[in-house]
Amino acid sequence: MKRLLLMIVMLAALALNGSVLPSVGKAGAPHRETALVEFPDQIKLLGVFLKGQYLIVHDHDKMARGEDCTYVYSQKAGQPDKLVVSFHCIAVARKTADHFTVVAVPLSGSNGLREVREIQFAGSDEGHQVP
Repeated sequence: MKRLLLMIVMLAALALNGSVLPSVGKAGAPHRETALVEFPDQIKLLGVFLKGQYLIVHDHDKMARGEDCTYVYSQKAGQPDKLVVSFHCIAVARKTADHFTVVAVPLSGSNGLREVREIQFAGSDEGHQVP
């Protein structure tokens, strides 16, 4: 009887501590992903025109809280400089990417200008669509 009571108390303590609760999310998934990207030609992202080198950061913790989770920073002397644009992405399942990928579509009547619709980080099986 004492063993049973002791076991119940121990299990209750573990449950209150959260140790026996299943974890949410992918095991070992990074909380932040980053990529240094070069856009040799002008490209549009949420009304902002990009050309040159940019640091793109995705924060999974902010995404889970419903906040802007994807950030694009301009580069100055090889270092992140100014925030250019941020947004709350739409996560979609994809095959694991071998390299950073940008999905862009041509804008009608724009003489070849394209607009970013989705990004995916190297080694990730999740795409991040632009809303």
